Amino acid sequence: MSVPTTFYLVRHGESEANAARRFAGQSDSPLTERGRRQAEAVARELAKVRFDKVVSSDLSRTRDTAEVIARSQGVPVEIVPELREIDVGDRTGKAFDETAGLPEWRDDAFVAWPGGETLDQVLARAKGAIDRLARENPGKTICVVGHGGINRILLSDFLGILPRLDRSPATNTNISVVVTDGTTHKVERLFGADHVGPAAED
Repeated sequence: MSVPTTFYLVRHGESEANAARRFAGQSDSPLTERGRRQAEAVARELAKVRFDKVVSSDLSRTRDTAEVIARSQGVPVEIVPELREIDVGDRTGKAFDETAGLPEWRDDAFVAWPGGETLDQVLARAKGAIDRLARENPGKTICVVGHGGINRILLSDFLGILPRLDRSPATNTNISVVVTDGTTHKVERLFGADHVGPAAED
């Protein structure tokens, strides 16, 4: 058995689509000013952890959040396109309220987005990236700045509950911690957000 790798999975700061309660999917929705304050807050919280690597999806809302974290760590940001958000197909840009109640929408599980990705497609690319990082970095600690949908799917897989999704609240810049050797996975923290206080939320 290889030496486990510790992953800190961090959701990006608030994006313009988050603020408007719209699905961004793989469109490039930038951080709001509030999102930038949240990025600074999570960077301060994570400063107590020494990361060997900081990685991010290729969308600007994650890259910009990761840059703030990486700057305080003195390491560069590695871009991993496979970690970008779910392709939500024809729901891209649509308001959350427009999707609720549609026949293909299930609150308890994700199967497929009309015109977008299936659960199997999302898991294959995102989990493949995490498994590769674990193989290449045994015993190291990695910060992965990603997206709400991707992180929830990854964590639900690590918890062994897919296709059901863990529905715990997961605010912007929440932190989850997973220790994995690529075969066994231990979720040590799930969607922690104690650091998201008034300074980041106002």
